[in-house]
Amino acid sequence: MSALPLNSVEDSLFPRLGKVLWGWEFCNDLESEKECNSRSCPHRRIGQLQRFFQFYKALILNYVDSCSPENRLFKTHQDLHHAILQLKANPDLTRAELCDFIANQGAHRELRRSNLLNASSLVVNVLTMIDCSALYQSPDRLETGTYRLHWKDDVLFSKYIQDLFPTTSHPILSFNESLSSIEMKSELRAVKLQKRLRMRFRDTHDIQDHLKWDRNQNTLEIYHHTAFLKEQLRLTKSDGDFSLPSNSIRVGALPRQLVLEILDSLQSIIFPLSEPKSKRLLRSLTERYSLDPDIQHLEVSAIRKTGEESIEYVFLADRLAELHNELQTPRPRGWLGRRLERKSGARYMLMATLCGVAFAVLLGMASLAVTCYQTWVAYQAWQHPVSPLGP
Repeated sequence: MSALPLNSVEDSLFPRLGKVLWGWEFCNDLESEKECNSRSCPHRRIGQLQRFFQFYKALILNYVDSCSPENRLFKTHQDLHHAILQLKANPDLTRAELCDFIANQGAHRELRRSNLLNASSLVVNVLTMIDCSALYQSPDRLETGTYRLHWKDDVLFSKYIQDLFPTTSHPILSFNESLSSIEMKSELRAVKLQKRLRMRFRDTHDIQDHLKWDRNQNTLEIYHHTAFLKEQLRLTKSDGDFSLPSNSIRVGALPRQLVLEILDSLQSIIFPLSEPKSKRLLRSLTERYSLDPDIQHLEVSAIRKTGEESIEYVFLADRLAELHNELQTPRPRGWLGRRLERKSGARYMLMATLCGVAFAVLLGMASLAVTCYQTWVAYQAWQHPVSPLGP
């Protein structure tokens, strides 16, 4: 099974993939067909991760289709899994060093840089669901006009993750116990974004795109693989400092605070599962766009520590604040709306001026019509004089 060709993706491969990514330990041997009765055995969570496994299949097939057999650096799933384990064990590898490891796995005589970059991007994408490829390697980025930070050859992987998700301190969102924070979060529900801003939602498989708002298309990208996030939270729930990327990557996860914010923003802010309207909207989006069904299932005790029931935002604060600012001062839509931007003193003055001009024009036209009528009446009286009646 470990030497399964890369172009063959079987369901029986997924338990081994879970062992590589998250260190799964099973009650029975992987080759055993006995049913596991332990509630803690990861075999029971394979069904919840079907959407992620579909994503894995798509990544593999895309890699196979983009490379000819002779240029394919990963021949089997075992080759790919070895590279993933190498990056997990050494999160301070540069991209060049990871590419060297991949190249040394097989007897590759002629290596193109593009093949090495594709292979290393596949490793990162499977491990973290982050696309680290350069702009010219991703045609869909040109269509959306989205800029992304790619992993450069001389940058440590842990440093790349740190640069990808900078932290900020927001005066409201970074303090979860304040009344202002609760009110602000309640304003960011998807039903309000949809109703007041006519915002649309677009699913994404890339964690770095979560809550990115495309102003031109008025779409908000939603990362929806919650089962993948929950596996990472299980890994980092134990005691230890998982705030640093290097520590969390070693166990197969992203920084715990980042993962908590992504999951909490989905299930508590954008689509609060305790709110019926939001839950109905989420259900319809899940069916329409084939989102991860697990996004509708809330888990607390299995993945969160005591005190993590409410989250302070430092990674996603700016993105949430941008949405809130748009709700408070909506961007004008349409030709006239852009010129009469609401909640702007200068625009109000322009609106009043335009209304005054329009009223003056209408009044002038009405005066002209009355004058014309009076002139016509006078002309008719002159053309048809009425003789005075005699006594």
